[in-house]
Amino acid sequence: MLKFNVPKWLYCICIIGIVLLMIPKFSFNDPDTFWHIEVGRYMIDHGQILHYAIHTFYGDKLPYVPHEFGFQILVAPLYSAFGWPGVYLLTAVCLFFLVLGLYRLGKVSRKELGLQEEHVLLLPFALLISIWIYYNYFKGRPQMISSFMIVWFFVYLREYQLKAKGKYATAMIILSWMTANFHAGVWLVIAVFTGMALFESLLDQTINLRKTIVFVFVWLIGILNPGGWKSLLYILTVTKKNFNLLINEWQPIHYSSLENIPILLLLLFFACTLPFSLQGKPFRFFLMLGILYLGVSNFKQNLFMWLFIPYFAAILFEAIPFAYFRKPGVLIRQSTLKVCLTAGLLLNVGYIFVVPPVIDAKNYPVDEMNFILQRTPDGSRPKVFARYGASGYVMFRGGDVLCDGRQDPFVTKDSLGVLGWTAFERSMYGFSEYLPEIVAYDHPDYVIVSNGISRKLFEGWVNQFGQPVYKGENGSVFDFTNTTAGSAQ
Repeated sequence: MLKFNVPKWLYCICIIGIVLLMIPKFSFNDPDTFWHIEVGRYMIDHGQILHYAIHTFYGDKLPYVPHEFGFQILVAPLYSAFGWPGVYLLTAVCLFFLVLGLYRLGKVSRKELGLQEEHVLLLPFALLISIWIYYNYFKGRPQMISSFMIVWFFVYLREYQLKAKGKYATAMIILSWMTANFHAGVWLVIAVFTGMALFESLLDQTINLRKTIVFVFVWLIGILNPGGWKSLLYILTVTKKNFNLLINEWQPIHYSSLENIPILLLLLFFACTLPFSLQGKPFRFFLMLGILYLGVSNFKQNLFMWLFIPYFAAILFEAIPFAYFRKPGVLIRQSTLKVCLTAGLLLNVGYIFVVPPVIDAKNYPVDEMNFILQRTPDGSRPKVFARYGASGYVMFRGGDVLCDGRQDPFVTKDSLGVLGWTAFERSMYGFSEYLPEIVAYDHPDYVIVSNGISRKLFEGWVNQFGQPVYKGENGSVFDFTNTTAGSAQ
């Protein structure tokens, strides 16, 4: 059999090098980040947790479920203090805990099956998975935090099932509460994992009063968040009438598309791990069904398959015949791993402070908002109608919007308007032949039309509204401040 040795110093260099591949500038320019920061700033400035939507055409009357308030009050002061590099500081901390969590997830999987926890391929595999997660999901959004929280919750849950120590139970309860306050929309995953563990304990006849109390506390602690049970069941709000399917990341995955080849390969790899990883264990079987369901549903939920692939793949490495991959011993100490991860992430932090990211003026109305704000009196917020993906930026810059990425306030009956559409629907469908009707109903001060719109539609709008008053890199600005369409019911 082939046998070779890798010096530990070279292993450390590889760890740092892989971390450096997660280039910081690619963690920005997500439309949701802007309104998260603005909502966080508002809550800090006003000393309150929001239960209504702010900076909208409707004033403050639309109800809002504060299902991500913990992330918002954390990211807002970081941005205020350091700008976009401050947001990356949070990203780096989340990456640190995610990599450690994915690595530990693989080890606990091997431990459950009676194998040696360490394996030479486990850490590189966790790092490679982290790269994909970073580039696709770490964009200044709450899933940065909830990703590592869910992974670590699962780690402690499995450790608790192996040995019911109080420290594992405490960690589970704390992580359940934190997830409910930082990203309540994914808390249901924790609830389901806990239910699966309870069922496993019943099958194994290891259930007792103490374990039952711990599991019940994991469930009940989640209610201790500002939005209560509405936050925990947020998914039911955004999926009502399939409103969520109007957003790209909620739509079904097109596996035949070239851009989705990595997702297709992951699905095939996941299938290859199952003959090795299930081992006749009921818990693993139920987990496989859950992760498979989430993984194939849509891009947004495909994240869970990436998060849990180390758990299923950890035993697959045993099938590799090379002698080196079977040798015992600790390949790298946990303390050394933490130092290497910290070193790589600090280099990335240094880079982003030296070369701060710039908002892409082609994707967001940077120039257009500069123009609008120059024409707006100090202390006023213009009503600006822009495409759904740009509205968060408009709100962040100082405009009021018809709808932003929070979605839940804008699918309510209170937001119903012309054509029988909610504000969310008018925002999504508005840049069409129906734009004049929406403008006449919602009375924006300005409309920002992105470049790339069909010539026929644009010419029709010019006939209705007159020539745009400004054209920037992102699009054109129509002015309604002096017309009855923009200022009167």
